[in-house]
Amino acid sequence: MPAPALDRPADRRRPKAPFSILIVEDNPTDVEVMLHALEEADLKPLGGDFEMEVRPTAEGALKLLSEQAVDLVLTDMMLPGMDGLDLLSRIQAIDRNLPVLVVTRMNAVASAVEAMRRGAFDYVIKPVTPETLGMRLHRAIRISEILRRHAVYEQQDRQEAAALTLVGESAAYERIMRSIQEAAGVRSTVLITGETGTGKGMIARAVHQQSPERDRPFQVIDCTSIPEGMMESELFGHVRGAFTGAVAEKPGLIELANGGTVFLDEIGELPLTLQAKLLRVLEENEVRPIGGTRVRRIDIRFIAATNQPLEDRVRAGTFRRDLYYRLAVVSIPVPPLRERRPDIPVMARHLLMRLTREMGRARCHFEESAIEALMAYDWPGNGRELRNVIEQAIMLAADDTVRARDILALLPRHEASHATESHAGLSALPYAEAKERAIEEFTKVYLREKLAAAGGVITKAAESSGIPRQHFSLLMKRFLENETAEGQ
Repeated sequence: MPAPALDRPADRRRPKAPFSILIVEDNPTDVEVMLHALEEADLKPLGGDFEMEVRPTAEGALKLLSEQAVDLVLTDMMLPGMDGLDLLSRIQAIDRNLPVLVVTRMNAVASAVEAMRRGAFDYVIKPVTPETLGMRLHRAIRISEILRRHAVYEQQDRQEAAALTLVGESAAYERIMRSIQEAAGVRSTVLITGETGTGKGMIARAVHQQSPERDRPFQVIDCTSIPEGMMESELFGHVRGAFTGAVAEKPGLIELANGGTVFLDEIGELPLTLQAKLLRVLEENEVRPIGGTRVRRIDIRFIAATNQPLEDRVRAGTFRRDLYYRLAVVSIPVPPLRERRPDIPVMARHLLMRLTREMGRARCHFEESAIEALMAYDWPGNGRELRNVIEQAIMLAADDTVRARDILALLPRHEASHATESHAGLSALPYAEAKERAIEEFTKVYLREKLAAAGGVITKAAESSGIPRQHFSLLMKRFLENETAEGQ
């Protein structure tokens, strides 16, 4: 019977809090033993903040997985109805990143080994002791945390790619698009450089999607999210017995992307000790897992990205010169948004259209002065900051129009203009800046008068002005940050 489609939208899942462990076991005595072992095990990595769910059948476990998030599964092999192997296959189909520990008896170790081949993380032999279970759980917990962060990173990358498609009309944008097309047509390594939020991850994904390997894996590895002590194992894999807790062979993230693309985000954070090993992978197209004596051939295109000047890191001796040149066969520099202002209106209108649709709002449009306000700001957070500001502006807008005041209320007070501040009269300033200055002064006076008339009560002042209270509070925070209103 085919596996049911288990829809797990974010709104149906409980807020993520404690580390959750699902035990799938039909024998009440064994359940008690495992619960006791979990309570006795030294689970310091969890800080004591964890919860357990117990289901006696695989069917019940699958129902739970369709309703809430789980971080780790402990399942017996022998279950009524669907057995542990079938449950493992179903879990792999739902979420291949969810670690599963198989619990088995000594005379069924062969079945546990088969489960490992199917994707189980580890196996534990009954009777379960706190020491044995604790040792297995320590590594499973660390791996689960890494995979959770990795999944969040990938989801963020997909959301940004969906909401901020590569659009623009500047000369810099045209250069980026040409570079993507050129990089997609070859298998050379690519190095994407630029400030945080400039869309380096989107560019990497665009290179992959336009390449002949578009249907092969696209593996994102965030070099800042994996603990240094585990990075070598996660990147290159390990063989059984390579270190304490390595009870089974595991391929690394690089090998799992064989035939496709590996995107190494923030490559500048890769420890120096691992840079030589990565260089060998790039030059020889093979990986050697920790503890292994044989290499494994791979066919992978590598794309790296960094927000750091790697040339400075090379001169400082913290990044290998040979690795830098090996990565930068094809270079794609991404200028910050402030250096390609013609792209801002195009990106902003695209974001407005996409975000209003995602939020279920009626179609909105920008007042022309709102575009001017967007153009005048320097956007130190680049496209990511632009997306956040527009999303908040949509929520604060009183109708289907996003106005300059909605934008200005969300920008840092002293950075709303990219021109030099001057005490000269408005007529001495460029039109856009003069208009912005006039709006700012008007807003300050207006807020003060409304608050005074309302006796300092923000809710009353907001109602009087016809502005939502949240919006009124944001305006106060921006324009009257040094003035305190009482009676909130």
